[in-house]
Amino acid sequence: MKKLFEFKINKEVEIEEIESSTNEKGEEVKTIKKVKKQTPQKLFLRKPNRIMFDEAELFYGVRLSEGIKAGLLTKALLAKRFVDDGGVFSEKDKEEYATSYMKLFNLQNDFQRLSIKDESTRSEDEKEKYKKLIEEINDTRNKIQDYEMAQASLFDQTAENRARNKTVLWWVLNLSFQEDESGNVNPVFGDGSFEEKLKFYDAAEEKSDPFFEELAKKLVLYTTFWYMGRASTQAEFEKILESETKES
Repeated sequence: MKKLFEFKINKEVEIEEIESSTNEKGEEVKTIKKVKKQTPQKLFLRKPNRIMFDEAELFYGVRLSEGIKAGLLTKALLAKRFVDDGGVFSEKDKEEYATSYMKLFNLQNDFQRLSIKDESTRSEDEKEKYKKLIEEINDTRNKIQDYEMAQASLFDQTAENRARNKTVLWWVLNLSFQEDESGNVNPVFGDGSFEEKLKFYDAAEEKSDPFFEELAKKLVLYTTFWYMGRASTQAEFEKILESETKES
């Protein structure tokens, strides 16, 4: 299984320690004592394959359809409504936003599919395309973020946002793995369907375990980095985290 990003989180575990002492007769006495220690746990996001991309695209489409059927507006329709009602969206703003949004969606799809291939196996044209995609994704994302921040939270409750958030969770549940000291790898949220893994996630969340809370937070954050096209290699993830640490 290829890895997208590896990281560690400390977990409090109870271990047995052997203490040696000498009794009155000069004999060595060993005592087993249970102590709690912070032990680093090895975790990673797996590198997705083509089958997973196909399943994720289908999942997104289904969730998007669900949102629309439930009455949520798409971003395009919401923008149009504001324009028709004489709201804060001008015709030019609507066109620029819609164009940028669709451009970002297409760029992210190209980036994710190209990132499946290891860097060492990419042709020169693919390497050049990879670099350009990162630049275009960042530029387009910044343009969209500036636009959306200026419009506050008007687009928070759209069908696309709901579908996107659900899809990020789908990736979290399917990309997250833990590796033990012996090198054995197990899925963080167990095996099975999305619904079964989601039940596992919800059950773990109910326990209010500090380790799981930190783990879930990081998994969502790192998966979002990848999903939004910000990182697809260990070095790129580390660079983003280093940058955010400095800013904070």
